[in-house]
Formats: sequence, structure tokens, C-alpha cells
Amino acid sequence: MHKLYYAVAVTLLFATSACRLSETKDALPKQTVDLFVRYLQPEQEYKAEAILLEGDSLPLAKSVRFPAGIRFLDKEMTAIQMSENLLRYSTEFGGAFAQQAAFNFQDKTGNNQRISLSLEVLGEIELKMPDRLEGQVELNIASGGVLKQGESLVMVLTDRNGQASTVTIEGPSTSGSYSFPLVSFGNPAKGNAEVYLVKKQVRDEQKGKLQIHLAEELYSASLQVKIP
Repeated sequence: MHKLYYAVAVTLLFATSACRLSETKDALPKQTVDLFVRYLQPEQEYKAEAILLEGDSLPLAKSVRFPAGIRFLDKEMTAIQMSENLLRYSTEFGGAFAQQAAFNFQDKTGNNQRISLSLEVLGEIELKMPDRLEGQVELNIASGGVLKQGESLVMVLTDRNGQASTVTIEGPSTSGSYSFPLVSFGNPAKGNAEVYLVKKQVRDEQKGKLQIHLAEELYSASLQVKIP
């Protein structure tokens, strides 16, 4: 289930990059880097993706090789030619969540760049479902549940018929406790259901002539619940 949603997320990431190339004619810094990381918390699995775009304007930009390659958590990322104009770097590996994770690469001018991640791992999750459809869902996250600006929390619910629906909580927030109506999920089938959380962060930064777009996703373990 997690990997299915990750595949959709990666497709959307590169679709977004393509849209940015085609929908605007604003000037582009000489290099733009798109970075994506997802971490499956229960499986302890990382996957990182990177694309380096180069060009004087967005419609003319093409993905190119990092001059000296790129590393994530000191792991060398592999270059994969996806199409004539799309070169993607990727790595996948297992391991405990790293609080000081970062991408390291060299830009066109020869400067070493370090792009650090700042997403905090999710602690114990307590989820209380109401006893009626009109009731409130109560969510409490022991740690890592307070959202910063640019962060969001997506709750994915899959009912007994396999129908998935989501509720998104946008940061910033002041605590890791949240309450919202069960009907926010629409009309899920009554009975047993599965829920997991996806914590997300999107950052855009400018470092000299280098434009950076970073997206992080962290997937929690699944919880078994019941829809009244």
C-alpha cells in the first residue's frame, strides 16, 4: 500500500517539474535542482530522487548530470536516463531514520552544496474513531506531530471495500493533537478499515544562482480502525 502511494507521489513530482517547464517563461537561474525523499517508517526504508535542470529559461531547460555526482546520506546516487531530456538520480536503502540527513553535490560553478533535511520522525500515534458517522476523529501524535510552515499531515483511510480517501492538515500547528469530523473522509464503508499518516514538507530555496526545490515524505505504520 505504501509503495503504491509512493509511486503516485513520484509521478506527481516529475509531472510538477514538467509543468514548471511548460507553463511559465520567467527567467530561470542557470541551475535548478529538484530533490525528493520518502521514508517508510515501519519498514525503515529510504528512497531519494534528484533532477538537475539547466537552461537560461524554463521552456528551454533540460535535465543534466551533476558535475561530480550527488550523494544522499553519504550514499552515491545512480544516474538513470529516463528519456532524451530527463536524467534522474536515484538511491534506495534501508536504515534507521537519520536526524541529520542531507544531499551533497557540486554546482556548475564548482561550489560544494549541502541541502539538509529537517522533517522530524513521527512518535507513537493514538487514533480514536467516533461511534457515529457524525462524530469527531481524535488524533494525537506523541512527538513529531507539531507542523511547521510548509509542512502537512495527510491521513489516508482505506475502507473494507478498498476505497481510499484522505484528510489533509496544513501547518503550522501548535500541538500534535488534532480533531476533525469523520465525514471529512466522505462516505467510507462501515466496518474494519486501515489508516496511516504521511507527513510532508515542501521547501523552495535560492542559493546564489542555484534554485532548490525539496519535497520530503514520511510514512507511518498502518493502524486498524472501525468505521461506525
